[in-house]
Amino acid sequence: MFSETDAFAVVFIKDNETNALDQVGITPVIKDTPNPSWATCFTLDYLFEVVQEVTVRVYHYTDGEKQEDFSKHTFLGETTFLLANLVVTHGQRIEPNLTKGKAQGSVELRLESHTNTRDLFCATFQGVRLSNKDGLFGTSDPFLVVSRLNEDNKYTVVWKSEKIDNSLSPNWAPAKISMAALCNGDRYRPLRMEIFDWDSNGKHQTMGVVETSVDAMLTNGESPMPVIEAEKVKTKKTYTNSGHVIASLAHIEHRPTFTDFLTGGCEISLIAAIDYTGSNGDPDMPSSLHYISPTGAWNPYQEAILSVGKILDAYDTDKSYPVYGFGAKMHKEDGSMSEALHCFPVNPDGTFEVKGVSGIMEAYAASVKKLFFSGPTLFAPLINQSISVAAGANCRQEKQKYTVLLIITDGTINDMEATKAAIVAASSQPISIIIIGVGSADFSAMTALDSDKGLLSAGGKTATRDVVQFVARTNQEFAVLAQKVLAEIPDQVLTYMEQHHIKPNKKA
Repeated sequence: MFSETDAFAVVFIKDNETNALDQVGITPVIKDTPNPSWATCFTLDYLFEVVQEVTVRVYHYTDGEKQEDFSKHTFLGETTFLLANLVVTHGQRIEPNLTKGKAQGSVELRLESHTNTRDLFCATFQGVRLSNKDGLFGTSDPFLVVSRLNEDNKYTVVWKSEKIDNSLSPNWAPAKISMAALCNGDRYRPLRMEIFDWDSNGKHQTMGVVETSVDAMLTNGESPMPVIEAEKVKTKKTYTNSGHVIASLAHIEHRPTFTDFLTGGCEISLIAAIDYTGSNGDPDMPSSLHYISPTGAWNPYQEAILSVGKILDAYDTDKSYPVYGFGAKMHKEDGSMSEALHCFPVNPDGTFEVKGVSGIMEAYAASVKKLFFSGPTLFAPLINQSISVAAGANCRQEKQKYTVLLIITDGTINDMEATKAAIVAASSQPISIIIIGVGSADFSAMTALDSDKGLLSAGGKTATRDVVQFVARTNQEFAVLAQKVLAEIPDQVLTYMEQHHIKPNKKA
C-alpha cells in the first residue's frame, strides 16, 4: 500500500443536504506494516434512490495523541467513490488509488449485504505445540487472524487476537466476535484461521492455517484442529501438521435487537424542552424563531416538535409528555416578574404533562406571547429534571420504559461543565438526549457533548455510554433531520438494556 507506517482509516459518508462528511467509523491502528489489513466492518444503509458518496481517509498515527483528533496525525491520502458503484461492481470489490496525501498506494474495499443479527460467536482459542519460528534461542509470539471466504474465493480479515509472548501452546483471551462480521450469520461459511509469529517490524511470519467454520467449532466437541503450513505440505512427504488449535467453550450468544424490545412491549417516551432565551428574537416579529404565523406556517420549533414527536408517539401507550421551557421570565400572581427560569412547565395551566404531540404543539403556541424571553441558556437544570422523570419510570424487566429528551435551542449553552456532568449522570439512566439547533448561531461547541469520538467525562467521572446526539438544522428538511437525530436511539437503548441485564419480554 505505502511505506511502512502505523496506519488507520476513517470512513465518511457525504450529507447531501449540507455537503458535510459524516463520520461512519474508524479502524484500529495497524503498526509497522506497508499493507495493513483492518478487521473492521462498517454498516451503511444503501438507498437506491439516493446518491451516496463515501470517502475513506488514511492517516499515519502519531504516538501519544488521541486517535480521533485527525489533525494530530499525518494525512496519507483519501479516496472517494459512490456506494452504488461498489454495489454493482462484480464481486462487490474495488481497489481505488489514494490521492491528495503523502502516500502512494490503494485501498481495497469490499461490500456485502448485512444480515440483521447482533449475535456473538464466543470461544476461547488455545494453541497446542505450534511450530516455532524464532530459531534455537527464541520462542514465537503467536496471534490469531480470522478471515471469511468471499464470493470471489478470496478471504477478508474479520478478527484478530492479541499476541501471546514466548509460547508455542498459547491460551488467548476469551473471544466474542460479531456473527455478522464473522460469517454474516451463515454458520457454515468457510473461515480461515491463520496463526502468525508477531515481530516488532510488522513482518509477521505465518505459523500455519486452520480451515474451519462456525458450525465446525460448535459441533466438533473441542477436538483439536490441525494447523497446516502449505510450504511444508509441498516439501515434506511425511508432514502431518504444525500443531493444533482448540476452540473451547464455543457457543453463540444471542443479543436481542431493538425490534425485539419494541415487540415485547418496551415503551419509548418523549420529553420536550424549548429554548425561550432572548436570542430567539421578539416573537411578535416575523424574523423571530418563535414567530407564530397567522397563515399557519410552522416556525422551526414547531417543525422540530412535530417531526420528532410523530415518530416517537407510536411507541408510547399513555402519550403523556412532559414539556419544559428554559431561559424565560414570567409574571407571578402578584404581577411582578420572576427571575430567569431554567426549567418550567410550558403548559399554561402549570402542569408539566400534556396529552400527545398535538398537546405539545398547543401548549407551545399558547406559551410564546405569555413569556418574557431572557437568558442565559442553561441545560443542566432541565437535564437533571428529565433524569428524575426517567428514573421515576423504574425501567426494569417487567416494565420497560425508555425516555428521549428532545432539546430545541438556538444557541450555545452557558453552563457547559454542569451540562457535561448532568449528561454523565444521565448515562446510567434509561434516557437519551437529542439536541436540535435552529437558527444561524455557531453550534460548534455543541459537538463536545456528543460522544461519537469517545465517552464524555466531567468532574472525574466518565459516562457509561453515549446518550447524546446533536444536529444543527441548516437547509435540510425537518423530516430528514428527525431521521438523523433519532438514528442512534436504537443502539443507545440496547446498550442500556445490556448494561442492566434487561432482556426483551415475550411479544405483547
